[in-house]
Amino acid sequence: MVFSSSSESKSPKRVTSFNGIINIDGVLNESGWKTALKVPLNYEIDPGENITPPVKTTGLIMYGKNSLYVAFIAQDPNPEHIRAHYSKRDEIWNDDTIGIGIDTFNSGNRSFYFASNVLGVQGDEIFSNGGNRSDDSWDAIWKSAAKRNKNGFVLEFEIPFNAIQFDRSAGELTWGFMLFRNYPRNKRHQISSIKVDRGQSCWLCQYDKITGFNGIKPGKNMELDPTLTAFRTDSREDFPSGNMSKEASSVDIGMSGKWGITSNLNLSFAVNPDFSQIEADASQLDINTRFALYYDEKRPFFLEGNDFFNSDINVIYTRSIADPEWGVKISGKEKKHTIGMFLTHDRNTNLLLPGSQYSDQTSIDSGVYSNAFRYKFDIGKNSTIGLIATDREGENYFNRVFGIDGLIRITKNDTLEFQFLSSSTKYPDEIIKDYDQEDGTLSGHAIKVGYRHSERNWSYRADLKKFSENFRADLGFVPQVDYYKITTGGEYTFFGKKDSFFSRLGIGGDIDQTKDSSGKLIERELEVGLSGSGPMQSFLYISTGARRYVYDDIPYDQFFQAFFFRINPSKSLSFSLFLHHGDGIDYTHSRAGKVFSMTPYVKYNFGKHFSISIRQLYSSLNISTEQLYNASLSDIGLIYHFNKRMFIRGTIQYSHINRNELLYEDEINKITKGLFTQFLFSYKLNPRTVLFLGYSDIYDQNAKLNLLQRNRTLFLKIGYALVF
Repeated sequence: MVFSSSSESKSPKRVTSFNGIINIDGVLNESGWKTALKVPLNYEIDPGENITPPVKTTGLIMYGKNSLYVAFIAQDPNPEHIRAHYSKRDEIWNDDTIGIGIDTFNSGNRSFYFASNVLGVQGDEIFSNGGNRSDDSWDAIWKSAAKRNKNGFVLEFEIPFNAIQFDRSAGELTWGFMLFRNYPRNKRHQISSIKVDRGQSCWLCQYDKITGFNGIKPGKNMELDPTLTAFRTDSREDFPSGNMSKEASSVDIGMSGKWGITSNLNLSFAVNPDFSQIEADASQLDINTRFALYYDEKRPFFLEGNDFFNSDINVIYTRSIADPEWGVKISGKEKKHTIGMFLTHDRNTNLLLPGSQYSDQTSIDSGVYSNAFRYKFDIGKNSTIGLIATDREGENYFNRVFGIDGLIRITKNDTLEFQFLSSSTKYPDEIIKDYDQEDGTLSGHAIKVGYRHSERNWSYRADLKKFSENFRADLGFVPQVDYYKITTGGEYTFFGKKDSFFSRLGIGGDIDQTKDSSGKLIERELEVGLSGSGPMQSFLYISTGARRYVYDDIPYDQFFQAFFFRINPSKSLSFSLFLHHGDGIDYTHSRAGKVFSMTPYVKYNFGKHFSISIRQLYSSLNISTEQLYNASLSDIGLIYHFNKRMFIRGTIQYSHINRNELLYEDEINKITKGLFTQFLFSYKLNPRTVLFLGYSDIYDQNAKLNLLQRNRTLFLKIGYALVF
C-alpha cells in the first residue's frame, strides 16, 4: 500500500485575488494587502519541536493576473542584531531569511522555494524526492524587496506564474505551501507556518494547503537571451621557453531561450551559444587518487530543469559534455507525468573509463551527439516510478543506457528506492588499444536498492549496489564498476530541551562489504560516529572505524578517525575544520602508509559589502618513518558587493606538492607548484541579464622550480533576457 500523507485532511486556506498594481518595495500600502490571506508562522521546528518561536512573523498571500504576491511582517525585539550581507545568489542562509515553499502539483514530491534576506538578495531552489534532495542551481526571474523598521522588517515577493509550473485548469487549483523564517542568533531558529513531524521521512508531504488561483495562466511564457561573448588567450607555445603570444581569440553572438509550450512544459534551446563557465571550480587536490574527481555544473543551459534528470545512479552528468555547438531541451510536469529530454552536439568526446579499483579519463578529438530522456509518473500522492535513457553516438563509438527507477513510500516511516540499468557500449579502436578495453559491443548492468525506516528518535537503512564489469554510463558520472556493495546502518537521536547546551545529539554507525564480480573482497568496513548541534550554530561530528581493504591483491587492515567542526560565533565570522587520520595506501607502489588530511575554512564579513574566505587543503602520506609526500592547496577569495546586483571578486588558488624522490621507483618531480588567479566583475540585473568582465591566468613550475606564467585570458560576456 502506498502511503498518502494525513495532510490531505487539512482544510485548505483560500487565497484572495487582487487586480491592482503592486509595487515591490517593502511597503504594504496597496489595498490588496488588507484582504490578503493571513498566515501566522506559529511554530519553531528546529531546534525546538513545534514550540512557540522566539519572534512573531506573519505572512500575507494573494495573487493577480500574472503573479503570486507574498509579504512578510517580521518582528524582532533587537533589530540591530539582524544579520544581512550582500552576497551571491543562493548564499544567504547564514543571514536572517524568509521565504515560501510551493508544491504547485500538490504531490508531496517537488516544491519550488523562494527566499530573500533583508537586503533583497535572493535564494531559490527546487526540493524533490519528498524534500530529501535539493537543487539550488535553478534560478527564476522574480522580484523581492525589504524595508527595515524599528520593530523588525517587511519583505515583499512577486513571483510571476511563468517562473513556475502548475496544472492547467479553468477552475480552482490546490497547492501545497509552507512559509518559513530563518532566525540565526546563538542558535539557528527555523520557524514555520506548519507543524513538522520529525518521524516522517517526507516533509513536503506535511505542507499546508492553499486553494484558489481561478483561471491563472503563465502568459506567453517566452524568453529570448541573446549573448555576446569575446575572449583572447595568450600562451607560451613551448613552455617554459618562449614569450607570451596570442593563441586564440573570438567574438561570438549567440542566442538561447525558453518557450512555455504549456503552463508547465518548457522548451529550451541554444544556437551558437555561450556554454562557457565564468566562475572557477572549487579547488581539489589530485594526488594519490584512484578515481576521477567530480565538479559541479555551472553552465546556465544545463542548469535549466536540471532536477528533472536526477536519479540515484548518476547517469546524466552534463559536465561530460565539454564543448557543445548547440543544444535543445524539453522539461516539465503535466498532471502526474514528469518529463525531461535534451539533445546536444559536442565537438569533443570525453570518456570516463571505470574499473573496480581505479578509473581513467581521456578525450577523442571528434564530435558526438549526446541525448537524454527522463520520465517519472506519480503514484498516489507521494511515490514515483520512472524511466531513464541516454545515448551517445560518435564516429565508431556509441554508449546507450536504459533503466527504470522508483521511490515508494510504503508508510509515513518507510521508504523504498530502486534503480535498474543496462548499458551497451562500443569504443573506437584507439581506445580499445590504448586503455585495454574489450573489443566488440560491451553489455553491462547496474542495480541500486535502498530501504529506509525513520522514527522521531531513530532510523535504520539497508542498501545494495551492484555494477557489472562492462557497465558504462558515458553521459553520466560512474567512476567505479565491477563490484557489489551491501550496507546497513542506523542512528539514534537525542533532542535537547529549550535551554540545553546541545540541541541535538546523534549516535550511529554502519557496516558495509564490497566485493568484485568474481567474489573477491575489495572492502569490509565498520564505522561509528557521534554528532551534535550546539550554541553559536555549532555542529560537531566525530567518527572512527576499521576496515580490511584489498588493493592490487594485497590485503590491508586499516583503522581511521575523522573529525568535523563548524561554528558561526558571530554574524561576521564562519569557521569549519575537517581532519582525517589513519592507515592508508600508496596506490602507485601498492604499499601501506599513514595518511593525514586537514581542511580548515574561514569566512569573515567586513560589514555588509566586503568578505574574504580562505580554504586550505593539506594532505600527507608517510611510509614507515619517512614521508612520501605532502601536498597543500590554498584557495583565497575576496569579494566586494556594491549592491545585490554588482560585485568584483578576486580568486587565488595556489598548490604545492613536495615528494620524497628516494621513495619513488620512477623519476618524478620533487617539487610541483601551480598558481591560478582570476579577477571578475559581475553585474546581474537578473539571472540571465548579465555583464561579466574578467581576467584569469595560470602559472606552472618551470625547470628552475620557479612559477612562470603559462597562459592568460581576458573575457567578456553580455547577456540580456527578453521576457514576453
